[in-house]
Amino acid sequence: MAGHIERIRNDLLKGKVWLVWDGTTTAATITVDTQGPLALNEQPVWPADKLRESALYVRRVIVRRRYAGRGLGAALLDWAADTARRNHETALIRIDVWTTNLNLHAYYIGQRFTPCEGRDPGELANYPSQALFERKADQSGSAYRTMFVEEDGPDEP
Repeated sequence: MAGHIERIRNDLLKGKVWLVWDGTTTAATITVDTQGPLALNEQPVWPADKLRESALYVRRVIVRRRYAGRGLGAALLDWAADTARRNHETALIRIDVWTTNLNLHAYYIGQRFTPCEGRDPGELANYPSQALFERKADQSGSAYRTMFVEEDGPDEP
């Protein structure tokens, strides 16, 4: 648990976490990273042949329950796809999800992600998120710009 909290803190400090605000309420969040995720034993989650391809990795896509069903998660994924192309000049976005959460697998497939072959599960020290999905960044589908506006954070003093 401490390692998980530390990873979230590091992502926040490095500017990888994006929030969707509805006034003063956080409606959703997404984390994007140019580096692939590491398992608990610090091994890359994605297989070596996939790591040779440039991709933007998406993590912790979370929509507050009261905002569910409005397409906000889909909009965040489309924003990530546009960000991959625009800011990182990469053609793919990727995500790893809990292996046992078949409803989540179906959700990502519905969001135009393709399941990918992973590593040997024994190599990743019981890492729970070994279901791998990727999507071409040019498959942005929703009009996310009508749902939220991208803004930089506050200026440093």
